[in-house]
Amino acid sequence: MIHVGHLAPRGCWDVNILMQLFDNQLYDTGIEFRHVDGYPDTDQGCVMVIPGRYWHDRIAEVSEALQRYPWILAFRTGDEEDLLTIDKIVHPNIKWWIQTPRTDRFYRDARWFGVGWTPAFNTPVFTDRPLDVFLSAQNTHKRRNQAFAALGDVDAVKVVAETQGFTQGMDPDHYARHMLAAKIAPCPSGAISPDSFRLWEALQSHCVPIADNVSPDPTYYASGFWERMFPDVPFPRLDTYEQLPGYIEDQLAAWPANANRVAAWWMREKRRMTLDLLDDLEALRA
Repeated sequence: MIHVGHLAPRGCWDVNILMQLFDNQLYDTGIEFRHVDGYPDTDQGCVMVIPGRYWHDRIAEVSEALQRYPWILAFRTGDEEDLLTIDKIVHPNIKWWIQTPRTDRFYRDARWFGVGWTPAFNTPVFTDRPLDVFLSAQNTHKRRNQAFAALGDVDAVKVVAETQGFTQGMDPDHYARHMLAAKIAPCPSGAISPDSFRLWEALQSHCVPIADNVSPDPTYYASGFWERMFPDVPFPRLDTYEQLPGYIEDQLAAWPANANRVAAWWMREKRRMTLDLLDDLEALRA
């Protein structure tokens, strides 16, 4: 049994992918992970989930608290702004996983992982796919402005909905039913990272995502996020939304063979994530 400590706030959607990992829902690790709030009361090592956005200005406190453990496997979550610098947390036996990393920053030998999917997609129920294209999202920055504008020129069976804000659109179950009914899902960038829940929800739905290669943040200089995250990335990535109608036409012409390839790849990736976890625990002598 291995303890998993969660620094506050706990239960955010971006930790759902880790809860699935530790609860052996991606692939069986053969290990029981016991979750606690804060720092585990143990003289063994532990896994620590650290929401970087909330703890970046308390790094000295975190570093001191971790010294009691002989090993640490740390997960930095909720920090697409890249505020928490992992080099400032000093420990003799620590490994890191970084959520929504930046391609223009250096993270030593840390593993990268994405923001993941929301809980409504933990156990998807697959159905027929009457929709060609589905996008329901906030229209809050230029990449999303361009995405919605481009979708106006797409001649396909589609549901395209602009929402008023985060979580202010369809209820989660209704949203999930639409994603599961779609063949193609455009996935415009988040506010800073090109990553978004939508891309992972599409993967969980065995829908073909069209990823965004570009951040709307002018300080986010580097590109190649998806290629760095997944060297063998099988889904299309676009640089300009003038390309979106052509990408959709090509992906619809290739469906369902392209969807089957993406789904098989995604199942392998979830298994790889689990094996990476086991490798790191072994390297830490957990």
